[in-house]
Amino acid sequence: MNDRAWEELIDLIDTKYTIDDSNRLEEKLEDNPGFSKKIERIEFEKDNIKYRIDRVTSPAIVDKKTHYHHKGSADRIQFVYDPTETTSKIVFYQMLADGHFNEISPESMLS
Repeated sequence: MNDRAWEELIDLIDTKYTIDDSNRLEEKLEDNPGFSKKIERIEFEKDNIKYRIDRVTSPAIVDKKTHYHHKGSADRIQFVYDPTETTSKIVFYQMLADGHFNEISPESMLS
């Protein structure tokens, strides 16, 4: 999702439901600490249910290398990242009764 579409989504949610919390995080990639991903997060409430939407922007994967064990099975997979190009994805969550967020499909928010 590009920046403009993300801003439009935030404005729409804020107008219709009011955003309760928003923040930005940066985390190192587990498999390559030289790169990091950025997480833009908003939380809001709809019909007394709390939702969270994360926009995760990370370096684009340009190659995937599979390292094999000497017995022929895949030992580990190593991703090669582009230092300049990024990709973004949107992840939707719904808060459970125990206070933890569970990933949901965007369609489930429409009901």
